[in-house]
Amino acid sequence: MSIYCQNQSPVRLHKIAVLGSTGFLGPYLVAALLRMNDQSQILCLNRCIDGEKRTVSVVKQLDPESLQYQGRLSFFTTDITKPLLGLDCVLYQILASEFDEIIFNAWSTSWSVPLEHFEPLLCALRSVIHICTTSPRKPRLIFISSISALGNWSKLHPTQPLLPEKPAWDKASATRDGYGQSKQIAEQMIAQAHDERQLRAAIVRAGLIGGPSSTQPRSLSWPIQGSVYVLIKTSQKMGRWPAQINALDWIPVDALAEGIGGITTRTPSDKEVLVYNMMHPKPAPSILLYRTLKKNFGLIAELASLPEWLENLNPKSKLHAFLDQAGMGREQEGMVFHNQNALSLLPNVERITEQQLAMWLDGWHLQLEKIKHKL
Repeated sequence: MSIYCQNQSPVRLHKIAVLGSTGFLGPYLVAALLRMNDQSQILCLNRCIDGEKRTVSVVKQLDPESLQYQGRLSFFTTDITKPLLGLDCVLYQILASEFDEIIFNAWSTSWSVPLEHFEPLLCALRSVIHICTTSPRKPRLIFISSISALGNWSKLHPTQPLLPEKPAWDKASATRDGYGQSKQIAEQMIAQAHDERQLRAAIVRAGLIGGPSSTQPRSLSWPIQGSVYVLIKTSQKMGRWPAQINALDWIPVDALAEGIGGITTRTPSDKEVLVYNMMHPKPAPSILLYRTLKKNFGLIAELASLPEWLENLNPKSKLHAFLDQAGMGREQEGMVFHNQNALSLLPNVERITEQQLAMWLDGWHLQLEKIKHKL
């Protein structure tokens, strides 16, 4: 169905725009939105020219009956960092006047680049905020943020160590990388727009997004997660594994998508920006990753304290800066975030098991046996 066509149905469609439907989360999110919003029309805006093919092919795998939904899906290729989000005047006006939800899921996932790298995306967010605050429909902005926006919170606030479900305001609490800093700035922009311009918004904080739940198709492999991949390879080469790193709060991608989709089924709040810490509600100890790698992937490494492990790592490396914020390690902290808001939307999330973790990692083709130890 063309987005330009007038709806002939007497039922008013709930119109949802998704900025970024490719990547790993995107297709799961689209599938959840279609399933949870019977009377909806979804517009997906992507930079890549094959965005429709990439999204629809995965949605079909997730839901064999998805063909019935395709009449409610539209796709456009655009660069949202350009003026008017890169759209022509007609489509921009439609987006600005007819849509009820705008989900901002377009962000660079690189945690090794400076803050300046994210300036175009912050400008795009400003454009979306303008749409949401000037449109007669008052669309809700749903921003996909990150735990990195408050990644250093527990260390700086020892008397209140759990990450709050409130917009980030303490700049020092963001991780010391461009990614975390950009997400925190984005949250502050949203909070300010709510206070000054009555923006209706929700912020979803995700941590590392895990692979699919055990009930999902296994053909959909888990993309390599840069920080975890480097940690594994470095530990094999070093012959040591850092004990007491952060607990595994990696939420299955389909559970996260369902939680985000649930927001669109609720009435927007005019009173506050609702924040949802959608990490795994039952974090597993990080030793589970170590045991899984040893048993299933040939990891040969002795356990070492995190400070000892960091001593053997180049202090200029991005991984060093990333893990150094954990101090002596956070294994014993378990849950490090409030999640009352998130729990009201998330499905029942299964605990991460060794079998599930091995299934997620299998597609990475680690080949650890080919890495020589320094020892």
